[in-house]
Amino acid sequence: MTRTSLSRRRLLTGATAAAAGLALTGCVGRQPGDYAQVSGQVPARFARRRRVVLWSAFTSHNAEVLQTVIDGFNAAQQDIFCEIQLFPGYPALDSKLAASFALAQVPDLVTLSDVNWNRYFLAEALEPLNGYFDASFGPAAFHPRFLAEGTVRGQVYWLPWARSTPLFYYNKEIFAGAGLPDRGPKTFTELREWGRQLKGFTYRGSPVKMRGYTGKDDWYFQGSTWAFGGAYSDGMTPRLDSEQTVAALEFDRAFIHDDRMAYLSGDINADFAAGVTATICNSTGALSSLLKAATFEIGAAFLPEQDAPGVPTGGSGLAVMRNATKARKEATWEVVKYLITRGAPEWSLNTGYLPVTATSLASPEIRKRNAATPAYQVAQDQLSRARQPDVMRRYVNETVAEMVLALEAVYASGARPAEVLRETAQKLDPAIRRVLPKYRRLVS
Repeated sequence: MTRTSLSRRRLLTGATAAAAGLALTGCVGRQPGDYAQVSGQVPARFARRRRVVLWSAFTSHNAEVLQTVIDGFNAAQQDIFCEIQLFPGYPALDSKLAASFALAQVPDLVTLSDVNWNRYFLAEALEPLNGYFDASFGPAAFHPRFLAEGTVRGQVYWLPWARSTPLFYYNKEIFAGAGLPDRGPKTFTELREWGRQLKGFTYRGSPVKMRGYTGKDDWYFQGSTWAFGGAYSDGMTPRLDSEQTVAALEFDRAFIHDDRMAYLSGDINADFAAGVTATICNSTGALSSLLKAATFEIGAAFLPEQDAPGVPTGGSGLAVMRNATKARKEATWEVVKYLITRGAPEWSLNTGYLPVTATSLASPEIRKRNAATPAYQVAQDQLSRARQPDVMRRYVNETVAEMVLALEAVYASGARPAEVLRETAQKLDPAIRRVLPKYRRLVS
């Protein structure tokens, strides 16, 4: 990666964070109902209904599935019309949502990522939801582990929806041809040993690497830090430059640059489907698309351990915007109830995201699918090992962007992990100090 591209990335990251901070500062202290609804198009046949606007970060197939679920809601009753407005991924949605507060014009329901929702909570922009639950629809509708991740001091602000963990995917044909076991490696040490055994192996006429790494997301590395006994932070105290966290990144550096059996991929899904790499770590939410794209049998396994399991939860959930009228929020809650009680099984079945509700877990269709394709069941079973990302990653907005730059420096250029992580920790210190007072007041 060139100095120019790194500088541009830093410039864009800083500008986005600054704009978001300014926009969100303005929403604190405003009264509920102060903000107008964002504009949009309402079909003539729904013109007399109350309108609810859902902002979604899903694209392609997942966007189509969500639209099908919402079409079911619009057809199931005659009082509310839910309109989906799409954005190409979480960063684009996050940037637009932050800017919308400056205009005092917000959507009603938003699919916020497992990281971004925390920042809107600190800005007091999310509606507390406990008061909306009743005897017909309450906390028992959700998987308790996922519900707890959206709960702060006993109050629910973020509801599970498209939740996931990373899985270890492997090409069974490559493993068999190289004499490797038909399973995932138990430890990162074993993964590296298998990589050395794979050296020189060709698949369909081309040389194969053991693992393709992505430089677009630090989510997978968050799990690796735990596997090696490290972390991003302990509470809000940074641990990026701890010996254990450095060891996790040093493993990746050595695997890529010393062994030359791993590499930084531009598209891990495409490389895996093409047989360029024998393994990748990717979201459970990618399972359906990988199964469709691959022309070989895919194996799915738990993530490797080292000193401990290292499985982060991820994905997104549903948040109701606080600064809307009471009538809008009540109508929004009807959409939420439909999504959770009736739409969740269809969503999980057709996307590959983990079942997050009681109805999904009990769904005969999902159980049948898991029996036919055990990889889906592996994803559900691994959930018992999972935990939400560290506090610093969730509440300090700059953490993810800075960590992506750090990983790229190591993966692409072989930079020394100890130096890179020490520099990253220093750069994040002002952001931590900025967030800490509000974090202590609202969370800790």
